[in-house]
Amino acid sequence: MSSIEKVQNEYPEDLCTLLEAAYGKGFLSEGGTEAIDRLVEGFGLKDKKILEIGSGMGGAALHLVQKFKALVTGVEINQPMVDEANKRVPQSLKRRLEFVYYNDINHLPFGNESFDFAFSKGVLLHLDVADKLSLFREIFRVLRPEARVIIGDWLSPVHGCWGKRMREVAELDNLSLFANTEEDYREIARQSGFKLISIDDDNEVYAKYNRDIADYLQNPETRKRLKGKFAEERIQAESDSYRVLSDAIREKELLIRRIVFGK
Repeated sequence: MSSIEKVQNEYPEDLCTLLEAAYGKGFLSEGGTEAIDRLVEGFGLKDKKILEIGSGMGGAALHLVQKFKALVTGVEINQPMVDEANKRVPQSLKRRLEFVYYNDINHLPFGNESFDFAFSKGVLLHLDVADKLSLFREIFRVLRPEARVIIGDWLSPVHGCWGKRMREVAELDNLSLFANTEEDYREIARQSGFKLISIDDDNEVYAKYNRDIADYLQNPETRKRLKGKFAEERIQAESDSYRVLSDAIREKELLIRRIVFGK
């Protein structure tokens, strides 16, 4: 079974609901709109055709359309997420924003040179190196000349090996998290045809994001809102998990990186 097939089953509705409660409506990774702004900082996006890889519930794509006036297509391997994300698109934005299901890592459902820009945040850690390489070859095909790709990813200092804290986090929600490295990304860029432009360290801000989420889930008002949807023990376990993540980031057991490729 490929890594993409595994992850299709790892985000049930209850987990997505809990993640949105922690991150904000439409978001399945930390930092909300602030993190998206950091990811795309320095790039002009107005009227650019943008491809999002792993669009989830659609929060990031919607933000880019509303704030930057971009034209965004999100692709996602989870059909219920695609359906829900499309339902949430305001009628006035349907010409600028759409979400598409796909389930073949070797083929994105678009023609050659269809997009000006691509991005992915908090998603690619679910793919092993072989699947990442297949995906980036397809991203290369669908991007126009001089296009850029921005990736926000979780990396390990050591290929194929997570530390104790990261193993605890993966086990809590039964997630497949692949321990790839900066060197893996350099090799993926080379083999897929891209130029590696930069790798930036985002550990400090993401340690804070995760610490803030842990505190938020401990807040009595938050607990009251989530009561009835989730058991008290589940909320506490998630809060503890975000604190463990924050410590892993702070201690550089987990490396949060902003990676830019150019075509």
